[in-house]
Amino acid sequence: MKKLYSIFALICVFSLSSCAISIGNSKSKETPPTPPNTQQGAGFFLPEPGEKFVVGTDKSTKLWKTYIDAHNNRDLESLLLMESDSILIVGPTGDRISGKAQHKQALSAWFAAEDPKWNMYWAMPYKGVSGGDEWIIAGHEVTTTVQGKEVKQNHMIDAKISKDGKVELFYVYSMDIPKPVK
Repeated sequence: MKKLYSIFALICVFSLSSCAISIGNSKSKETPPTPPNTQQGAGFFLPEPGEKFVVGTDKSTKLWKTYIDAHNNRDLESLLLMESDSILIVGPTGDRISGKAQHKQALSAWFAAEDPKWNMYWAMPYKGVSGGDEWIIAGHEVTTTVQGKEVKQNHMIDAKISKDGKVELFYVYSMDIPKPVK
């Protein structure tokens, strides 16, 4: 009888050990955690076939706000430090300004002639998924004085920020703001 109990005890120990080993092995066979989803992006840009875009960082937003503030403060020195040497600006009618020297000349003339002021009312930074280019699109109410009369326009500006954090390129789209109905 003692032998029977010993055999029964050994069977129990063996069974429990087998279960423990089996449980330990089943944990190691679990599938690894799924990696986080990578952003696929959306949209397109014809000059960069296949590029998609995702939300960028507010680093670009901060740069753009500072850049617009420099315009409003007539701080050409700070403004030009935020631009790449080869900046390209495409205006609402397709006119182009190339390089810092030409931009400084055009701004100085515009400041003197119309005293423009920008009030940015929204901004959205975005970046290319495969290329990594940073962009910002921002809306501005621009007030100028033309022949003694105040003129307001909405300007949508789409700007590319270079890898070294400089304004490299931007497109300006404008729309007249209708006068209020009396």
